[in-house]
Amino acid sequence: MEKKEQLKEVKELVDIFRDSMIDFRQAMESREALSIKIGSRTTQIIRYSLTGMLVLTLGMFSLIFTLLFRMEQMTQSMKQMGKYMENMDQNFSSVAKNMDTMNQHVRVMLNMSVAMGEMTESMREMSIGINKMNKNIASMEGSVGAMSFDMAKMNYQFTGLNSHVRSMGYNVNHLAAPFKMFPFP
Repeated sequence: MEKKEQLKEVKELVDIFRDSMIDFRQAMESREALSIKIGSRTTQIIRYSLTGMLVLTLGMFSLIFTLLFRMEQMTQSMKQMGKYMENMDQNFSSVAKNMDTMNQHVRVMLNMSVAMGEMTESMREMSIGINKMNKNIASMEGSVGAMSFDMAKMNYQFTGLNSHVRSMGYNVNHLAAPFKMFPFP
């Protein structure tokens, strides 16, 4: 009888071990299925994140390209303004020369009619110089107006850029929301 009892105990032990192994196998299968599910979700999140980052990168490059293009236009406008300023400087030099000529004629006045004739000539040259200067000033006003318009356009584009950057920040926060569910530091 002792043998039967031992056999019975062994059978119970084998049954307990078999049940434990079945439970262990089921737990491992559940763990593997859960790991696969987590892996596929993580892969989806990474794909969406990379796609979003690519879109944001393309947007940033287009904004940078637009900014560089506008800066080139501003540089060209500044070069034109420099040319107008150079012309204006030449006209001021011409006016200064005419003023020197007029001063010399006033100091050297030997004869009143000769002096009046020379003064009339100097005034005529000065008038021509002032007319040229008026034309250059009008041209410069046009350039300043164009530059003001370009600055307004650039301000508008920077306003749009700020809006896009805020939108990108919102999108990044929105994309990062699913990561807050995971127990990552």
